[in-house]
Amino acid sequence: MNHYVFTGFPGFLAGKLITHLASLPNQIGTIYALHLPTQHDEASALKQELLATTSLQDEQLVLVEADITLPEVILDPIMRSVIERSVNYVFHLAAAYDLSIPYEVGYRINLLGTKHMTAFAKRAPHLKRYVYFSTAYVSGRRQGTVYENELWHRVAFKNHYEATKYEAEAIVSREFGSMPVTVIRPGIVIGHSLTGETKKFDGVYFVLKLMDQLRQAAPLPYIGRQNIEVNLVPYDYVVEATAYLAHAPAGLGRTFHLTDPFPHGAREVYRMIHEEMFRRPPRGTIPHVAAEAGFSAMKLSERYGVPRELLDYFKHQVHFDTTQTMRALNGTGIICPDLKDYLPQVVAYYDTHKKP
Repeated sequence: MNHYVFTGFPGFLAGKLITHLASLPNQIGTIYALHLPTQHDEASALKQELLATTSLQDEQLVLVEADITLPEVILDPIMRSVIERSVNYVFHLAAAYDLSIPYEVGYRINLLGTKHMTAFAKRAPHLKRYVYFSTAYVSGRRQGTVYENELWHRVAFKNHYEATKYEAEAIVSREFGSMPVTVIRPGIVIGHSLTGETKKFDGVYFVLKLMDQLRQAAPLPYIGRQNIEVNLVPYDYVVEATAYLAHAPAGLGRTFHLTDPFPHGAREVYRMIHEEMFRRPPRGTIPHVAAEAGFSAMKLSERYGVPRELLDYFKHQVHFDTTQTMRALNGTGIICPDLKDYLPQVVAYYDTHKKP
């Protein structure tokens, strides 16, 4: 039996990872789900949901008040000592994911939080693996192919989220060789590949939200002529791959791009979404410059919650190499599906569950 610590609870991916681990035989002793004191009600609700939908018993899923921005992390000193002495696997998922966060917020949560969690994991005498959730976009404004064993660069970043996640991964990468580390770099995570299910309509869902708001003007034009790769991955692939790599010898001491090995271009993704929503293709093209000007003039960020920073991801050419990931997952049956095969489910789930 193994004992686990999860940050990022009661977040969506943390809950799905716990659900997946609970399905593996003889895997779990105790899961300590770290959450902010202000999230007690949400954490309790998710715990009850997990107890009802998995084989976990009440004593196996323990809610622990914590704050990763503090050096001690776990607020109760006795609980902190108990967990440090027993934990085998630490999954650090907690982060400020908003593309528009101020640097100070990203620094405190992403950088300091990772520094404190890394120190916490390093103190654990029975640690088997420290699994750190980064992002493929630590590459910033790099162009061309980015390899999994690459991190360091002097290129600028598109936003403070990327910058602080890069600085956070740098903290973890310095521990390769002194700690049993696995670094996970997902692409843009979207809904389940079979059901389209997700918790929040953020990230690429802003495109669906914007198209939905402009439905009366359809068919809509393409934005720009560049067919930049857009790297979308369903959450079930990320969950299954992470769970496997966290326990397999092949995952030890390596970094993995959990990205689409054969991503579609931005125009193709835009066309597929447009055809799913409106049953007809886009018509015409407007330049990126005009789209950005219209974005500001129409105050789309304020009206629809669409972050201006999102546009950068549709005009920056980068390819994430997945050789290491493909090699490690070979023979497991864990494969990233083609976006065109599950995008209909993603759009249908959005259409059914969007807020009026």
